[in-house]
Amino acid sequence: MSTVLGIDTAGPVVGAAIVGHGEPRQWSCRVIRGADGVLLPAIADLLEGAEHLDAVAVTIGPGAFTGLRVGVATALGIAVSRGVPVVCVSSLEARAAMCEADKVLALLDARKSRMYAQWFDVSGGTPVALTEAVDAAIDAVLQDGPFVAVGEGALVAQETILAAGGDLIDDPGQSPAWAVALLGQARIGMAMEPHEVALEYLRDPDAKKLAERG
Repeated sequence: MSTVLGIDTAGPVVGAAIVGHGEPRQWSCRVIRGADGVLLPAIADLLEGAEHLDAVAVTIGPGAFTGLRVGVATALGIAVSRGVPVVCVSSLEARAAMCEADKVLALLDARKSRMYAQWFDVSGGTPVALTEAVDAAIDAVLQDGPFVAVGEGALVAQETILAAGGDLIDDPGQSPAWAVALLGQARIGMAMEPHEVALEYLRDPDAKKLAERG
């Protein structure tokens, strides 16, 4: 079985997990700023004793700009130093993978009264995308219930989701990084070289918008 390190920094709770080497282990922490200061030591601890690593899996978006860059930069640094490829995982898919239902709405808070959102069918245990990932207001992405909503954005839109007939999974019991590692393990045949990895933001950074206006 392949040994894979999973990294997720798409939301306010950053995390890492390792599967395929001894007992699976995970770590997560809510971080306001300076994610790299806590992420790197935690990963070093997870990798202790893991002489062999087959791949690094990392969420490439959508999500917080700074957080995604920290996570991907960390993943690429480890991949290059270990000489292993990278498996790219959608941050919304990773959150959907933490539950099992035929209608799952994965949500991340995109700020400015908007959500990064995508619908999945997870009735078979592995997320199957039903829609494209979007950056939209919560009312624009809701469908008739019953459905399950998961992800940090679901907590922000809790009242709206419940009113629409949805249920919330507010504590899946695992870091999304756990799902990232497992998805990476299942898709190791789709791994790419570090220089091929690209982020998927869905939204231009505010600094870029200001520069274009100026």
